[in-house]
Amino acid sequence: MTPLTLEDARRISDTALATAIQHGWLISVAVIDRHGNLVHFARQDGSTLASVVSSQSKAWTAAAVGASTHELQAAAQPGQAVYGLAHAGGPGRPMTAVPGAVPIRSANGELLGAVGIGGAPAPADDQLISETAAKMRP
Repeated sequence: MTPLTLEDARRISDTALATAIQHGWLISVAVIDRHGNLVHFARQDGSTLASVVSSQSKAWTAAAVGASTHELQAAAQPGQAVYGLAHAGGPGRPMTAVPGAVPIRSANGELLGAVGIGGAPAPADDQLISETAAKMRP
């Protein structure tokens, strides 16, 4: 298995931060490996505490499930396939279907981890993570 390196994580984080700066958004960005370990985290000056927590929770969810949090949003509604997702991670590890995270995959599709962002105004989290995902390839 290909590991997600610190160099990869920094490059992905820098891409997200640069995109956020272009839009004038203050964010936090978390890059998590496929095992749920935080590989890299960055917080822009002035970003909120909520962005710190949400970026990591979103990334952890995308890595654990192997899908974007945007894709999970509809499926996590009452009566749907993954309703209750917020409690699936267990105590101290909340999962979230709030848009703003995507899995990171190798060129051959292997799950390496995920990147999550928090702090951009909704629905800009989805826009920012989409723009970041389009530019990243470990």
